[in-house]
Amino acid sequence: MPTPAERAALCGSAAGRSPPDHNCGFCNVFVTLALQNGPGYCGGLAMRTRSRMTRRVAVVAAVVACLSVGSPAAGAIDRAPASSSRPSVSASVSASVSASASASSFKALRRGDSGTRVRRLQHALKKRGFHVAINGKFGPLTQAAVRRFQRIRRIKVTGTVGAQTWRALGLPLPATKPNPTTTTRPPGVYRHPSAAVERWHAVAIQVGWAERDWKRLSCVIQRESKGNPKAQNRSTAMGLLQILYRVHRVWVGPDATILLDPATNLKFGLKMFKGRGWKPWASVSRLCDA
Repeated sequence: MPTPAERAALCGSAAGRSPPDHNCGFCNVFVTLALQNGPGYCGGLAMRTRSRMTRRVAVVAAVVACLSVGSPAAGAIDRAPASSSRPSVSASVSASVSASASASSFKALRRGDSGTRVRRLQHALKKRGFHVAINGKFGPLTQAAVRRFQRIRRIKVTGTVGAQTWRALGLPLPATKPNPTTTTRPPGVYRHPSAAVERWHAVAIQVGWAERDWKRLSCVIQRESKGNPKAQNRSTAMGLLQILYRVHRVWVGPDATILLDPATNLKFGLKMFKGRGWKPWASVSRLCDA
C-alpha cells in the first residue's frame, strides 16, 4: 500500500507537475472518491470527461486506490470456502446400493396378512385420510384403501403393498440383515464344513499351526476324532489327533489325560508334524488328498 508521500508523487507524476502543484490536490480528491466508491468509479469518470488532464489524473487515481485497498479478487479468493459441502459420489452410490438391497428384500403385504407391519400400513393410510380400521389385519377395507392410494399416486394398482407403495406412504424400508452364510472370508482361509472341527481352527493357529496346513489338519481331525477332544480308544490313542500315549509317553509325561485338552493335543501334534510331517497320520492323511 503506498504511503501518503508516494501517493502524492504518483498524483504529481500523473499531472505532469511537481507534487505541490494544485493538480496533486485534484488527484487526491479522485483517490478519496475511488476509495469510497471503488476504483471503477474514477475509471468510469475518466472515460466520460472531455479534459485530457482530468482523464489522466482520474486513471492514475484509480490505480493509486487499487494499490491502497488491495485486489478485491485476491480477497475473494482468500475468503473462498476450503471445502465443498456436496456429498461425495461414493457416499451417494453406497446409499443407492443400500436402498436397492432393502427394496429387493422387502416382503410384500397382501390381503390375509396380519401383524405389526400391517398395523403400520393402516396408520399411514389413516393419516392420509383413507377409511381403514387399525386392527393389524389386511382385510378388504385395507386392500381397497391401498388400491385407491396406488391409483392416486400413479403406482401400478395391485392391492398389494410392495416396496414402492411402502415408500410412497412415507414408511422406511427395513434394514437388510447380513446373511451369515455369505460372510466375506479372507482369501486363502479354509473353513472346514463340520462345525465340530472348525471350532478348533483358532486354537490350532494359536498354538503354532500355519494357516496353510489347516485344511489337511482339519481333515485329519475329522477322520481321527470327528472333532471330539475327549475321544480315546483301547490303544491309548487320545484327543483330537489321537496321539498314542504309550508311544509318546516321554514327551507327554506321566499324566496321559493332558492329551484330552484340545490346545495341548494340538501342540504335541505340531511337535510330531515338525519332526515327521504327516507320517504319524499317514493312514488318514492319504484320504485327505482325495
